[in-house]
Amino acid sequence: MKFDVVYTWVDGDDPEYIQKCNRYANKKRDLNPERYRDNLHLLKYSIRSLSSFFDQYNHLYLVTTRPQKPDWIDVDHPKITLVHHDEFIPEKYLPTFSSNVIESFLHLIPGLSEHFLYMNDDFLFGDDVRMETFFRNGRYKIYNTLFGENLRWRIYDGHQDVFGLGLIEHAPLFIKKEFWEAAYALFPEESEATRSHRFRKDTDIFPLKLYRYYMLKHQRELSDPVKLPEMLRISQFHKLTNQPEKQKRFFEKFRSKFPQFYCLNDDMGDEPHPEVVQAVKSFLEEKYSEKSEFEV
Repeated sequence: MKFDVVYTWVDGDDPEYIQKCNRYANKKRDLNPERYRDNLHLLKYSIRSLSSFFDQYNHLYLVTTRPQKPDWIDVDHPKITLVHHDEFIPEKYLPTFSSNVIESFLHLIPGLSEHFLYMNDDFLFGDDVRMETFFRNGRYKIYNTLFGENLRWRIYDGHQDVFGLGLIEHAPLFIKKEFWEAAYALFPEESEATRSHRFRKDTDIFPLKLYRYYMLKHQRELSDPVKLPEMLRISQFHKLTNQPEKQKRFFEKFRSKFPQFYCLNDDMGDEPHPEVVQAVKSFLEEKYSEKSEFEV
């Protein structure tokens, strides 16, 4: 099956971007640095992991705000396209600083194939992955579920969550554009409200949760829900916190057996501990030392 890969990324250290954020922000949480900073260069290593362990894709699209681009990337490479928000998001919703808004329009990226794998920059591949991991025997693997549930009230970004499920809600997502668009069409008023927000809100529709609900409710015969025990065998979610010794112990143990894919989630607040930052960088450079074809 032909499919593309889409990454979203932003340079949160860009002075122009910071100034624009400050101009529109109303609350402290709007400026949460964990959502914007790139001090670990995770995107670079995530793409390296993709090239090393799952290189079956057709084309890579990197989505960001204008005029940004990573300084290490070769935008002239024929297999990569840099896409700015104003190339696919309607003007009335711009500027936006919300991943919920950006992701809701991914299906409108010019030239994007009908099927695509959506990646955040903190998702990485740790071992060889085959297409069957995401699509097998004519059915889409749905990873973001405990036991195959399709709960309408769990489509929001935090609203009505009884407890957090970061463990299962941070993983690559294999998407069919037709279904992605249809999912948002189910809730036109809530979709419009979400897209009108400059920054993320708990009451936003959360794209991954919405797609999970749509697939398991309206495309059940085409879906293969992955229950938690199976997911834990191939995936891992880890929070990066300002605890140097704890993080060093994690990476020492992690080196012994890598899952097929994993997430290194930044939970270091306003001031990341330098020892933790160095430990992560050392691990990433050791694990993914070979440059991808997209680096200058």
